[in-house]
Amino acid sequence: MKIFVSSTVKDLGDLRDELYRSLKGLGHTPWFSEKDGFPTNRHPDSMTNCIRVAEDCDLFVVLLDKRAGLPYTKREGSPYPELFGLTISEAEYRCARKKGKPVCIFIRKRAENESAIYRQIKEQRKSMKWYSEPAVYEFYDRLMHEKPHIPWRYTFDSIREIMGPLNTIIGEVQAISSVSYSLPTPPQPYFAHPYPLQKNFTGRVAERNVLTEWLTKGRHPMLALNAIGGMGKTALSWYWMQEDVIKGGLSPHGIIWWSFYEKESSFENFLKRAILYVTGGRTDPEGLQSTKEKMSVLQGILYNNEYLLVLDGVERVLRAYYNLGSPYQGDDVRIDERGEYRSFIDPNLGDFIRMLASGYPQTKTLLTSRLFPKELDDLEGCIKKDLTQLDKEDAVEFFKRQGVQGTRAEIEEVCGAYGFHPLSLRLLSGMIVHDMKYGGDIKAWTKYNPLPKLVPKEHHILELAYDSLDEKNQEFISKLSAFRNPMDYDSISIFNLFGSEGKFNEVLIELVDRGMLFRDEKSNKFDLHPIVRKYCYDRLKNKGGVHSELRDYFAAIPVPEKIKSVDDFAPVIELYWHTVGAERYDEAFYLFRDRLHEILYYRFGAYNLQIGLLQALFPNGEYKLPQLTKDTNKAWVVVALANSYQFSGQPQHARGLFEMSCRIDKKLGDKKTLAIDLGNLADDLLQIGELCAAEKIWQRSIQLSSEIGDELTEAIAYQGLGLLFAICGRFAEFKDNLGISLSKLQSLSDSVRLHNGRIGQEEWTPNQRASYIAQRIGRGQAYEARYRLLADDAKIPMDLANKARDAAHKWHNEREIIRAEHLLGTTHLMEENLPEAEKHLTEALTRDRKINLVELEPDILLEFAKLRFKENHKEEALKFAEEALQIADRCEYRLKQADIHNFLAEFYRDAGDLEKARAHGEFAKERAACGYKVALEKAEKVLDEIKRR
Repeated sequence: MKIFVSSTVKDLGDLRDELYRSLKGLGHTPWFSEKDGFPTNRHPDSMTNCIRVAEDCDLFVVLLDKRAGLPYTKREGSPYPELFGLTISEAEYRCARKKGKPVCIFIRKRAENESAIYRQIKEQRKSMKWYSEPAVYEFYDRLMHEKPHIPWRYTFDSIREIMGPLNTIIGEVQAISSVSYSLPTPPQPYFAHPYPLQKNFTGRVAERNVLTEWLTKGRHPMLALNAIGGMGKTALSWYWMQEDVIKGGLSPHGIIWWSFYEKESSFENFLKRAILYVTGGRTDPEGLQSTKEKMSVLQGILYNNEYLLVLDGVERVLRAYYNLGSPYQGDDVRIDERGEYRSFIDPNLGDFIRMLASGYPQTKTLLTSRLFPKELDDLEGCIKKDLTQLDKEDAVEFFKRQGVQGTRAEIEEVCGAYGFHPLSLRLLSGMIVHDMKYGGDIKAWTKYNPLPKLVPKEHHILELAYDSLDEKNQEFISKLSAFRNPMDYDSISIFNLFGSEGKFNEVLIELVDRGMLFRDEKSNKFDLHPIVRKYCYDRLKNKGGVHSELRDYFAAIPVPEKIKSVDDFAPVIELYWHTVGAERYDEAFYLFRDRLHEILYYRFGAYNLQIGLLQALFPNGEYKLPQLTKDTNKAWVVVALANSYQFSGQPQHARGLFEMSCRIDKKLGDKKTLAIDLGNLADDLLQIGELCAAEKIWQRSIQLSSEIGDELTEAIAYQGLGLLFAICGRFAEFKDNLGISLSKLQSLSDSVRLHNGRIGQEEWTPNQRASYIAQRIGRGQAYEARYRLLADDAKIPMDLANKARDAAHKWHNEREIIRAEHLLGTTHLMEENLPEAEKHLTEALTRDRKINLVELEPDILLEFAKLRFKENHKEEALKFAEEALQIADRCEYRLKQADIHNFLAEFYRDAGDLEKARAHGEFAKERAACGYKVALEKAEKVLDEIKRR
């Protein structure tokens, strides 16, 4: 890799020598202006030559102390007149940035406040004429205070503090193959889901001017366009992008249009296709294993290049709208006090959106949504624009283009009665023009169709538009509304009620002209506006029969033999949805259990998708029983939904469902399953810090299991209870309980009595049961190893950590493998074997993020923070700890919060920032007060040390 290092030689010469040797030794091509191998034939002038060389590097590194080099003064024949007057360091930097090179910055630490640099520069200005311009200060100010639009910025005191982060950065740059962060020529815009703009789009000039001003001059990297359904958010954004940006010559380096209204528009798919686009197809996103890795690659490119990213229909990935029935959902949503209904269903997507609105990315991002995402609340980088009614002049012009006859005053009166609501006006004009009696005359039409007064305007116009259709057309449009996604011609033909193909085509043309149906002429696909779809679907007669027809249609679509992604299951998911729509809930349950559950849950870790699918079995709300016949199936669904919530980092949601499953078990008198579900509930309560309740529930699980002779469930409950005792500092009880658990599990493993049995609500074969027992033995060994850390008697025995890992790999349980790799990383970290710690923690984090196992992610990130701290990479350590805390806070993992705040308290104590150390210590103490004795004692110890200082 060609690495250009920009710094002054006078104050950083020795360090430059060390850095040159290190990079050379790693097989890279370091470009230092004073060293051999630096290209010297780019330009006869040495300064201009340096700038030219910076354009050709693969990675641009800036080292800053208190100098920024001589000024790049005016000279004949220079191709960079715009850089005259800047210091050479800034000139090189700006040129590299302009070329889209990945940039990282290292600033030397100073005991004095950073502002001392400015004071020194100010003094230098007095004696050095060329410092009369504020260029040097501006350069430092941007790099040190404004967090420049690059993700990599560090401080250093030694070569070690440069090479640690730099090796990581080099790895990230290499992860995107040979890709330059900017492409040689601007790529064509990428429209992942082209919008079928209906004819006669009119006006919105003021709003388009606002968008253009934001794109070309605005300081905010993100603009959120918010409005109720039918206000024209998507149409405005598409028209502005096509007419003002592309045809108007405002195009940035590239454009991405992505609509969450479409099927297969998941965040994971967005990352894959966006990476393919911005890298010109030279990076295979499949080679980037985790979501976080894909996010990192795309983030680096978007931060350093001027793209326009349009994310349409963002409400579809917010909690309020994330369900299989979202295509039929109106503007009414369930509101909770904390605003969680506005949160992204996928925490990774939330983090990515925040990133796009933070710092100074060169990419501008336009969001359209019915709801403003909670993650953007109070974020300065995002400006919110509420889209309101259509301008009067635009409304009149639109009606005339549609062919409506009437005076300006007559048109304004009619449009005003409907609130100048764009969708309402399109439907209204379609009715007037297609009225056979009045022939488009607005005065004659309104004479016999009085304007609405007390009736909600949107509902009134939909009613009029729907009622103006003949009975067959009403039936047809209502049947089409049962499709959740855009439809091709063959799909909608299954509902041809009109005989000949010619007559069928005439009906389609009329519905498109009336504004009831969208048609994308390029793909020849049809769709309905969500507001229209909801209204027509509400009036669909025989919903069960229509969904049954669609169920049969999707059942005939084959699934690929080789499943590579969740999208390969799209036909099965549609089959499942229409089975639910036909109210054949039992059939849908077996379809989910037998064809979807195992691969979504275990292989892909698609917990959020599983939540959406399972919620469909709860038509009366998820805290009322699912609509199934058998109580055992109800319990299975409740537990499956609870587990999905728990593993996706939503333990509070899981709690209520586990409690519901216990009530079902009691009703059935099923002590065996009740004992299991009580253990699930206790485990969930442990995560959120309700230790007293968890202890009582595990004791009850042990009692029930003992009564019925279920040794396996009893052993698992002893295991969980032992873990709780370790957390509470009751180490003798921990050893006793874990010993009982491991003894029972080993006995069961050696027994020949491995008959068919139930684990939860599932029938297991002898081999599956044996596998499960072995995994629980491995879990027990992991608990023994990990929580001996909390006692004072020993470090983690390496053999226990290895046994836990071997058991997990033997039975191919991904969650247990992640636990074991995390444990091994922790073990090596304690023994100061930092390379092995790095290896196992990296494996754990990569696997964890690949299946989105939020439950373990904060623990792994905290160990990474400790590792980086030992390596003296303080900024990286802080970054890992803060990321871990963000997840723990979002998920309300109380015990994890205590651990992370304790680490941060020690971190800031050692850094000398006692105010921050005290704040984190107090947080840790409060979080640990639930009974987490070890963490509480650590917090009190840190606070005492701070007090003594």
